[in-house]
Amino acid sequence: MSRPVEIGFQKSVIDEGAAEAAAFADVNRDGKLDIVAGEYWYQGPTWTPHKFRDIAFLNNYVDDFADLVADFDGDGAPDVVSCGWFGKNVTFWKNPGKGLGTWAKTDLETRFNVEFAFLVDLNSDGKALEVLPQFGSDKAPLAWYEFKDGRWKTNVASERSYGHGIGAGDINGDKRVDIITPKGWLEGPADPRGGQWTFHPDFELGTTGFIHVMDVNGDGRADLVTSLAHDYGIFWMEHTADGKWVKHLIDDSWSQAHATTLVDLNGDGRLDILTGKRYMAHNGKDPGEREPLGMYWYENAKDEKGQQTWVRHVIDYSTRAGGGMQISVADVDGDKRPDFVAGGKSGLHLFRNLGPRR
Repeated sequence: MSRPVEIGFQKSVIDEGAAEAAAFADVNRDGKLDIVAGEYWYQGPTWTPHKFRDIAFLNNYVDDFADLVADFDGDGAPDVVSCGWFGKNVTFWKNPGKGLGTWAKTDLETRFNVEFAFLVDLNSDGKALEVLPQFGSDKAPLAWYEFKDGRWKTNVASERSYGHGIGAGDINGDKRVDIITPKGWLEGPADPRGGQWTFHPDFELGTTGFIHVMDVNGDGRADLVTSLAHDYGIFWMEHTADGKWVKHLIDDSWSQAHATTLVDLNGDGRLDILTGKRYMAHNGKDPGEREPLGMYWYENAKDEKGQQTWVRHVIDYSTRAGGGMQISVADVDGDKRPDFVAGGKSGLHLFRNLGPRR
């Protein structure tokens, strides 16, 4: 295999203050993408900040660990669902129309710490509009939330949760979306709201972040791609023909890859891994926490023998930019290349994709 082509990125500092999550949305519906993070939405393309809500700042954390953006209520304006660890909340923020002023809030959950959340398609209708949180206690029910018939509804897949990490996807090929946890997967029933979710304790992944479902090696079976959120290790789990799960390490040279996103960065039709080191995830208590920050993408490739391999590309290293709790992807400048934004305790950063470099 020849040396892989590098991609150039142009980094911009959107806000030097602390953040955790970040997302793209056309908040004011002017046809230009904006950025949502913490208490503000930043109006593109100049990234002018507009405060739209109050978020607590506690113990060096902005208590906003996910910003899930969609037009949930169908009024044409993108809303936000966020979650907080200290506030024990999953909260819906309704866009007043053009984003200006204070947004009305509705709490969907107020009982349990929430580490982060996914926006996924849990009712298998082809639209990722359901909110799947990862609760911080195994005693919390594994619940998911949907806006249906004019209001938010809570659905419970299990009376307990299963550790640090969450994901969703079709594991067994039955065209139904399953829920993935670090301790196994819950098989989605025909009726995801009232049916019985069957738990399969097939693996033990550890303290992970986002758990992605994809066919990594092209054998027609659903594999997993994830990372250890508070330790060293990015890896994928191969789903073998006999139903076993085999771990394949991708990289363990740096720690705290809390947020991972799958995106085809080089346009070859294969999903790559985009991730970065979170800054002071536990305020200095995690392995490798004081080591330099970095942003990386791992190219989904084949080696000279046709075997699966992942090529690490360094986007940014040893600056203030890190992976935070959420890395969001969109084409900000209309050049048909995926750009991304990442928050973190050391600032909010936008990376524009400049295309292939030699």
